[in-house]
Amino acid sequence: MAVETYPKNPPFLESPDATPTEPVLSFVRPIIAFERSRRYAVRPLSLHYEPFASLVSLDVPGLNFVVVSPGLIFADYVYAVPERDVVELRLGEVADPSEIQTLAIVRRRDVPSPVVNLRAPIVINRKLGLASQVVLEDDCGFGFMVPVDAGSARWTAGHPAENPAERVAGHPGGKEPSSCSS
Repeated sequence: MAVETYPKNPPFLESPDATPTEPVLSFVRPIIAFERSRRYAVRPLSLHYEPFASLVSLDVPGLNFVVVSPGLIFADYVYAVPERDVVELRLGEVADPSEIQTLAIVRRRDVPSPVVNLRAPIVINRKLGLASQVVLEDDCGFGFMVPVDAGSARWTAGHPAENPAERVAGHPGGKEPSSCSS
């Protein structure tokens, strides 16, 4: 199932000033390396930080992630959800494509500039409140650490992350960031 991201789909949060009832997202599988939490809420950051939001754990106090709807910063971010995830998130039951939301985790610490994980987006069935961090196929064309200001979601010839000497430092475990081939 191909998913097109915002601006075609509306953002999860309509406005940081809005105070609707906070939907609870139930993760069918926990976020990688954060197994103790399966319930989260998306909360706005201040207007100063738009379009970024916070994905806040309701199970583990103090656990939260900065997230962004990747289509807001990368117009070319369209991906295919693996069949396993389509089934687990019950995406086949979604009649309106705007009921499928995508968020990407933003990393800001230990990197020269913020990067987003486009290789493992968080896919949300808004209608049912189901979510999962989905790891895309090896040939997806997206990387785990794409600079927010890269301009394109796809790795292209000459992209700084293709040159090992220019890759973003500080990847967990001391490994270089992974990238997909385009």
